[in-house]
Amino acid sequence: MTGFDWAALSAGRNARIDAVPDMVRHALKVLEDLLEEADHACTFTLDDAPLVAGGVPASVQALLPQDCTVAGLAPVDWSTVVGAALPGFFVPTRQPDAWAGTAAPRAVADGLAAWVTALLARLWPGSAEAWELTVECRGWYEAAYVDLVVLAGGRVWLLHLGVSD
Repeated sequence: MTGFDWAALSAGRNARIDAVPDMVRHALKVLEDLLEEADHACTFTLDDAPLVAGGVPASVQALLPQDCTVAGLAPVDWSTVVGAALPGFFVPTRQPDAWAGTAAPRAVADGLAAWVTALLARLWPGSAEAWELTVECRGWYEAAYVDLVVLAGGRVWLLHLGVSD
């Protein structure tokens, strides 16, 4: 599925902009299910809220679980972070043949990740301000995660990509 321009697919290109967040969420759910194994559960979410008077950190804080706080926001290019994390950071290790570079499950996961990125590009221009988020929690958060915060169109978006194993 490499080499295909997912942004050119009419389902995404012609979708109403208000429908795109749900399209992203659906694709993330399928990717979660595909990557899940007995002790390898992914949690991929996309949430958003209006930018509040306290700025990006306060807006992000409102999107986090109650026992978590914003520990840091490091500026990044959102598409680079998403491309580096999905799906490779979350590929299970129990069945290495199933997840080899040319195996069908890996091809499907790579395609879904590319579809997610193409849809996110509808929401977030390449020039959108973005940060990789570090959180501090009093309880459990995830075994490993990539949290991305993007400011676009007066809204703060939180893309959470986590795995517990």
